[in-house]
Amino acid sequence: MSRSNRREVRSSDGVAGAAQEAGSRAGSKKNKKNKKRRLSAMLSKPKNRRNLIISAVVLLLLAASVRNIIKLELENRRLTLKNRELKETKKELQIELKNVNSKEYIEEQARKQLRLVNPDEILFVFPNDKDKSNGESGGK
Repeated sequence: MSRSNRREVRSSDGVAGAAQEAGSRAGSKKNKKNKKRRLSAMLSKPKNRRNLIISAVVLLLLAASVRNIIKLELENRRLTLKNRELKETKKELQIELKNVNSKEYIEEQARKQLRLVNPDEILFVFPNDKDKSNGESGGK
């Protein structure tokens, strides 16, 4: 093929491409109008309208179900964490229950709760900040 033949083929392709492009623009406007017509025709038939309503109801029910599933999953996670915390507390209390009858535990609780001391010990009690403010305001 010679160069002049190639140019002719290219130029004829360009003309055909431009014609196709102009036709596709006009065709897209027609397609939009046709889609609107088909949609309005489809909705005007009672059978199609009923199917559309059924589809919408099914979609709403599906969305509600998914929402409920997500809500239940979140509650399940929360309750699982709470269950772990309660199991840890149970273990701690079981250990404390085993130690309740030991001499060390009884002595510790007597020191903490009852402020008891051994005969050879001295107990120092320091007033709290609240006690200081009450004592100073009452004395003046």
